[in-house]
Amino acid sequence: MFQRALLFILLFCYVFAFYIAGVSISLLICVPLYVFAFLKKDYFFEILNVVKSVYIKNVIIGWVLIINFSIIFPIIYQTWDLSFFQVIAVQMLHIFAAIPVFAYLKYRRYTYQQVEKYFVWIFVLQTLIQCIVLMSPSLGELILYFNKFDTKAVQGIGSNIRGKALSAATTYHLSLVYGVAFIIYIKEFLCKKISIKYVLIGLFVFVGIFFAGRTGFVGVLFGIIGFFLSKKVTLGKKICFIFYSIVTVGFCLFLLSILSPVFFKLLEEQILPYAFEFFYSIDFSGQMETASTNHLMRMWQEDFNEMEFLIGSGKYTTEAGGYYMGVDPGILRHLLFMGIIGYILLLCYQLVLLPIHKMSGDARFYYCLILCYWFVMDFKGCTMGSNKFAFAVSLLFSFSYFYLQHESKESYE
Repeated sequence: MFQRALLFILLFCYVFAFYIAGVSISLLICVPLYVFAFLKKDYFFEILNVVKSVYIKNVIIGWVLIINFSIIFPIIYQTWDLSFFQVIAVQMLHIFAAIPVFAYLKYRRYTYQQVEKYFVWIFVLQTLIQCIVLMSPSLGELILYFNKFDTKAVQGIGSNIRGKALSAATTYHLSLVYGVAFIIYIKEFLCKKISIKYVLIGLFVFVGIFFAGRTGFVGVLFGIIGFFLSKKVTLGKKICFIFYSIVTVGFCLFLLSILSPVFFKLLEEQILPYAFEFFYSIDFSGQMETASTNHLMRMWQEDFNEMEFLIGSGKYTTEAGGYYMGVDPGILRHLLFMGIIGYILLLCYQLVLLPIHKMSGDARFYYCLILCYWFVMDFKGCTMGSNKFAFAVSLLFSFSYFYLQHESKESYE
């Protein structure tokens, strides 16, 4: 029981990396782990094995290539814009924090399946935290100490329900990995057993996206597609899932309206209109749209210099600190900064982080869904190769797959 609780805590701190006294908890927890390495010889050698592993070596080689590109382009174009360099440089801190965590997973003989299952469970807890904080204004103020959420950064519909997570990032980055959690939920829970309990777990992950941001719904879509395409799940189980989902959602809404009418009203007046603004807008404008998608479409209609897409410009941010050309999508920002060659290199780097070509079976299928999901989201925000949460999750899943025990163990070498 203690070992399971410890795994849960380690994953929660590693993935969400919330702040304590301005320092990421993922960095704080690695300190006692490194100290423990000097006290336990076996664990010390596990850390050395992680550092010397082929996977970590390949990640570092890929990181060195990208970091060089982040310096070369500003020098070539004499923009001296090192903001992308800073984004990539921080990844080395993630690696430094990840190494003792991964070594501890191996030292305690946790399995690959355990890591994936508890990865889903930490998102269930995160959803509960967001629901509780949403109901308490005092907790809403307290949580800002741990997540540094800028209340002025999110305006309009949904602004009152976001920034409630115990996480370093509470909007796009968090929603991005909520989508990943749903895909892993499909892989490790739903594809193995259909029950009210398992449907309820998925519902908690799904609801968490309401607070983090609608980006995660794209991940849900990819997860559902994977579930219905899976040949390992019979047609009867797929129909059973639909039935259980309808019953579970209906019962939860009924129960919520009786036990917590205040939260139910909040759900009806703020949460659902934000989460499903795409559909609510039909009543107001007659069109299926959201404020964020309209804003995104305007970014794609900017008057770009096509040559910058080809050879880059060395510009990632403006002197005022805003995004160059005022665009959010990762594909646009990275093409404008280092051209098509640089962007292709960044995509290759993401494949080094999550090498699906070296995987097999369910892992290859579902991790391929995750990569496709991230690539689609790169058309909205910086994701492939540069998103800090995607980076941390890629390291976790890849290392767990290749180096932790599981039923069909494949060697990375």
